[in-house]
Amino acid sequence: MNFSYTRETNMVITSYGFTSFKLQSGDTVVAIDPPEKGARFEAKVALFTNPKSSRTSSLAGEPHIFATPGEYEVSDIEFVGFEVSGTTPFLIEWEGMRLLHLGALGKISLAEEMLDRIGTIDILFVSAAGTEAQKLVAQIDPRIVVPMETEDAKRNAVESFVKELGEKPERMDKLTIKAKGLPAEGQRLVILGTEGK
Repeated sequence: MNFSYTRETNMVITSYGFTSFKLQSGDTVVAIDPPEKGARFEAKVALFTNPKSSRTSSLAGEPHIFATPGEYEVSDIEFVGFEVSGTTPFLIEWEGMRLLHLGALGKISLAEEMLDRIGTIDILFVSAAGTEAQKLVAQIDPRIVVPMETEDAKRNAVESFVKELGEKPERMDKLTIKAKGLPAEGQRLVILGTEGK
C-alpha cells in the first residue's frame, strides 16, 4: 500500500488493558479490541483481533467494524487483516506510520509471506505472554515495541518480557508520537499504563 500525507498530527495511543487500545489523531479514533465495560468513547473504526469477540458496547457512535482478514480503508486510514491461527492481526497505515497489532498471538513465528507483506513496522503491539514473543520482535524488528498483557497471561508477563528483551523500558501513561518522532535507529520499548487504573 502507498499513502501520502500533507501534515503530521500527533497520534495518541492509550491502553485499556490486555489487548485493548485507543489510537487517536485529531478527532479520529480507532479502537482495537475495545473494552467490554468501563471506558466509553466514540470511535470511527473498531478492530477485533479475535473474530469471535466483536462487541462494541463500550463505544459510542456507529463505528466501522473489522474482525476478519481483508483490506479496508476508512478516512484515509488503511487496514489489512491477516488470518493467523484463528486470530486477526491488523496492519494499520495512518499518519505516515505503520502499526501492527498481533492480538493475543505470541506462540508462533510469522510466515515469510506475511513478513514480506507487512514490510517495515514502526509500532508493534505484541503479547508479552507468548513463548515466541521475543522471536516475533526479532522477526519484525519494529522501531517501537509495546508489550501487552493477555487475559490468560501469567502475572508479571510484561516484566519478564522486558527482562528477556534486554531493552531499557520507557514507562508512560500514553504514547504521543508522530512519524518524524520515530527513532532513526535502535528500538524503543514502551510500557503503557492502563487507562482508569
